[in-house]
Amino acid sequence: MDRRYKGLIIAGIFLLGVVVFCKVQQRGGITYATAVGTVRTGKSLNVRKGPGTNYACLKKGRTTVRLKNEEQVTILAQNKKWYKIRLKKQSQKLVGYVPMKNLAVMSGDMNSEVYGTAYPSAVLVRSRAVRSGSLMRVDGAAVRLSKNKKVHILSESTMYGVKYYKVSFTYNGDKTEGYVPADSIKADYQSAMPGVISTSRQVTLKKKAGSTEIVKADGTSIIMKNGTEVLMLSEKIVSGVKYICVDVTYNKEVYRGYVTANLVRFKTVQVEDVVNGEQENLFVEKTTPAPAKTPEPENTAAPSYNSTDNSTGSTTVLNDKEFKQEMIKQGFPSSYITALQALHEKYPKWSFKAYQTGIDWSTAVDNEGRVGLNLISNSKSGDWKSQEEGAYNASTGTYIPFDGSTWVTASEKAVRYYMDPRNFLNESGIFQFESLEYQKGAQNQSGVENVLKNTPMYKASYEYVDDTGKSVTTTYSKTFMDAAALSSVSPYHLASRVKQEVVTGSTSMSSSVSGTVKGYEGIYNFYNIGANNSTKAGGAVANGLAWANKDTTYLRPWNTRYKAIVGGAQYLGSNYINIGQNTLYLQKFNVTANNTYNHQYMSNIEAPWSEALKTAEAYGTDKADMSLVFSIPVYSGMPSVVCPMPSGETQQTVSTNNYLKSLSVKGYSFQSPFKSGDDGHEAYSLKLNKRVSSIRINASPVSSAAKVSGSGKKKLAPKVKSKTYVVKVKAESGDVRKYKIKVKRKK
Repeated sequence: MDRRYKGLIIAGIFLLGVVVFCKVQQRGGITYATAVGTVRTGKSLNVRKGPGTNYACLKKGRTTVRLKNEEQVTILAQNKKWYKIRLKKQSQKLVGYVPMKNLAVMSGDMNSEVYGTAYPSAVLVRSRAVRSGSLMRVDGAAVRLSKNKKVHILSESTMYGVKYYKVSFTYNGDKTEGYVPADSIKADYQSAMPGVISTSRQVTLKKKAGSTEIVKADGTSIIMKNGTEVLMLSEKIVSGVKYICVDVTYNKEVYRGYVTANLVRFKTVQVEDVVNGEQENLFVEKTTPAPAKTPEPENTAAPSYNSTDNSTGSTTVLNDKEFKQEMIKQGFPSSYITALQALHEKYPKWSFKAYQTGIDWSTAVDNEGRVGLNLISNSKSGDWKSQEEGAYNASTGTYIPFDGSTWVTASEKAVRYYMDPRNFLNESGIFQFESLEYQKGAQNQSGVENVLKNTPMYKASYEYVDDTGKSVTTTYSKTFMDAAALSSVSPYHLASRVKQEVVTGSTSMSSSVSGTVKGYEGIYNFYNIGANNSTKAGGAVANGLAWANKDTTYLRPWNTRYKAIVGGAQYLGSNYINIGQNTLYLQKFNVTANNTYNHQYMSNIEAPWSEALKTAEAYGTDKADMSLVFSIPVYSGMPSVVCPMPSGETQQTVSTNNYLKSLSVKGYSFQSPFKSGDDGHEAYSLKLNKRVSSIRINASPVSSAAKVSGSGKKKLAPKVKSKTYVVKVKAESGDVRKYKIKVKRKK
């Protein structure tokens, strides 16, 4: 560990009077928020070039730099008993050191440390603050935090909208450090902890966790900007999203409310080691500084094979050999690399990251193969559909629906095919692994219109009444752009998700967005959120509209199309994309460390692939010039051969169905009627008079592939008082089932 970052010091905040703003610095993804200090001395205070009296005084020209009593400075770091500060003299910024005893923080405890405990059990620990960072392992086993495991929070960082804590903890008796999602750790706020708003957008203070109701001061909404200091009091999780309860001072009054956890950070400053020797140039910042090399931060992400110079926007691309070495270094199996090399050759600006799940392949398939979890259209051939118990009724030869009348459980073969990332490493399928955060420079309204082609929303407008009662006319594409800006979710993803969920044709959409469903008039649900699988009256649509009509979170109730699209985007961002399920693949197959195999957005197993095609189309030819990032899952124990696609209509799975659909004797009735689904245990009785010399048995199988024997015309000698006839049903697989008919003569 780099000792420059060996700890955190919580800076004071909470000024009486007005909301105070401070500067937030980004260093390798770790945020250090500077603190404000005030000189407390009866005389002037010399500023030193280093942390000690053995260092010379800092000078501006030939004049020694001194601070007056009550003069304010910015605290950058602590070095033992000295503060590293920044001050301004005659429009020139200077950096130096003063004793801690002579500098008072506005309020708060500079020496506090942040601790916490793990929320869920088995939280995976990674070596880097990235979703695709390598898993930490000890003796080959992934390191996990047990429930309520105590950790020391060392720093905070954000990668693609997901917040991480760097934590220190004991593991097998040894002190260990690593990264975990912030939402998996419950911080200990003690009585209160100083914090700072850290975001590029304005933040409103909400009355309750998960609510849209805003805290107001004299009728004016309390809005916090980047750098606003707050006091963090507690945290609460609502619908899978963590919220922080904070106090903030506004116009000399203290107000309490909630903000989402990824918008606020513990207020910290850097801790540094003693500087040995004088380094005069280090402590002076000129008004127009020359470009300097940025120091390499601690624990950065794995080196990318595309290195971008932010000052010029240019991209340096690795050659084929270097690219292959980078893919191997990231842990991609050889069965991935050939396809990735082909993509790299055509799209050299694209980045491919290995998302090491830490999960065994067979274990993942077993869990995702549960009956009712992954569904597929009943119109598919038998190879795509499960015949497991609970998914298939062998007695009737029908598949059991789990959503409406057409969606049934996907077969294990289908699960293996769609879960195997190697099947989709091509220029369209790859987009199910695209990071779904909003990329402002790469995504625009024209691209949204491309997604919406051949739908009723293409270049279409609608009217709605906003919260002020004003009638507004806007387009669907503009609404998706608004939704992206407010949720930090890709507008292309939002548009393709809606297209997947509610578009039924080029001129039609499902009743979810008609606003005319009985009992839910004027309610819309474009993403089918809450539309759980149901075969009851109203089905999934009614469930989704009921969800859209209740509560006040995410702009609900969704009584306008605008609220439904924007509020639904906020839900997706808060509950999926901003907490780790940030690709289409991970939203369908949740193999992240949180709620593994659960909390899956869609039940349609083909949805990630289908939406990926629409996204690729939306980017058009421009995608070759975009620096897109793809996070591709890798499992342990994967088969060396890519999992094959289930066969189509001409090569269906061999049927094992050997049930009868009907059984009868012409002109007569059984004492107990034949029931569909009978497995052959019941014998059917029939009484005939003495003169009957023959009967005709009629029988038809459930499966058209099965063969029936023992039916047709049967002779019965006059002297025979009773006889049992056997009807056999032979399945395509060769399995035989028998049905018995007992005939007796009347006395």
